[in-house]
Amino acid sequence: MQQTGEERRIEIPGRTLAGRAWGDPDGAPFFCLHGWLDNANSFNRLAPRLPELNLLALDFAGHGHSDHHPPGFHYFPLSYIQDLLAVAETLGWDRFGLIGHSMGAAVASETAGLFPERITTVVLIDGMVHHEGGPEEGNQRNRLAVEQMLRAHEKQPPVYPDTERMAQRVTEATDQSLDAARELVARGHRTVPGGVTWRSDPRIRFATPLRVSSRQIDALMAATTAPSLLLTAAQGDRWYRGGLERRIRHHANLTVEELQGPHHLHLEAEHADAVAARVRTFLALDADVGDKRRLA
Repeated sequence: MQQTGEERRIEIPGRTLAGRAWGDPDGAPFFCLHGWLDNANSFNRLAPRLPELNLLALDFAGHGHSDHHPPGFHYFPLSYIQDLLAVAETLGWDRFGLIGHSMGAAVASETAGLFPERITTVVLIDGMVHHEGGPEEGNQRNRLAVEQMLRAHEKQPPVYPDTERMAQRVTEATDQSLDAARELVARGHRTVPGGVTWRSDPRIRFATPLRVSSRQIDALMAATTAPSLLLTAAQGDRWYRGGLERRIRHHANLTVEELQGPHHLHLEAEHADAVAARVRTFLALDADVGDKRRLA
């Protein structure tokens, strides 16, 4: 029986993570990893177009319906990677694929280099692990992260009269259409006195500490054995583009292609078909006999 976005809650050490299950429970297992400030609904349009796969779109900790970190604990990629592997252990997924968007793509590409024996295939949508600046910038970022965490009790999310105004605010701050923003807001809000506010932990907006260096990323790329596809959005983000040529030099299994569309092109109705078609081709989902080596 096909899964059509059914809710899942997965207990891992220290917290409970939430997500939505899509596709064939007997298909090749894949995690779908959303971007910063987003949630599992990011894959509401792409997931139904990949019905052969066993997809679990996770809410990262601090996002969507997943637990927040305890007071005083930071959010950074290694904690997300540890959570991801903990979920895989709980589900009994020894090897699995990754489909990540933006921050989720960065987490996916870092995971593939740290744990190459666990990852079958990687699809990255307008994002990749990246590092900018030297040691001084890294030290300043770590300092800021500590200072922000010490003042975390002062941070209060804004309150909106309804979810439609929240969605409109997203469109004002990003390149998303109102239609795409509504999908994310539907899972990303909670009711409070006076209206609605974000369900996500305000601390995810703090500076990210303990980022990997460019030389570490080089080693991660060289260690990645999973066939990997990076789909860049022609009208999308640029934060990771400065290091892309260097990533390509060190990653022997990476294919890079550009598609028309904004940063959330996989969630935009106008572009979701094109994204799905390219992913299906890369995974050989429509092959007559099925060269399924990328799924095994």
